[in-house]
Amino acid sequence: MMPAKFIHQTCLRATSGEVYKWHENPSALKRLSPRNGTVEIIKPALLSQGSIAHLRILFLGNLLHMDWMSELEHVRPGREFSDRQLKGPFKMWKHRHIFIPTSVNNCIMRDEIEFVVPGGTWVHSILAPLILKKIQRVFIDRHRVLIEEFGEGQPDLFNANVTNN
Repeated sequence: MMPAKFIHQTCLRATSGEVYKWHENPSALKRLSPRNGTVEIIKPALLSQGSIAHLRILFLGNLLHMDWMSELEHVRPGREFSDRQLKGPFKMWKHRHIFIPTSVNNCIMRDEIEFVVPGGTWVHSILAPLILKKIQRVFIDRHRVLIEEFGEGQPDLFNANVTNN
């Protein structure tokens, strides 16, 4: 079964190193989490290889919850890191965070997500489009936080020099 894929990117008025460094701060995850209180951070991950984050996803007015644990991997300071679900709602979840320099004072923050819904091909094919819409709303909000923090970069540089190093 092919994983569902999602990509969202924003050009920011900061260097890739500055945006990466912002993500190193333990408060960054809290700022990037949904503001509706549906995600509780039990243990944030340090931005280092093998570090583990523990989140709690709350449902039905906080009556039910699901623990989500992920491990950081492919940590390349100033350039990228990935998190891989160890425990959570998906059969497979990978989230790659990429910081791409586009000019002296601009960079692209790019999020790439791949996931598989548990329950087989039929369930995945029905639920993946609904989950992709939810993920899109979450990442629009996350990138708004980044724009508030750094400012929006030059639109003509938005897709310049995008590579998958």
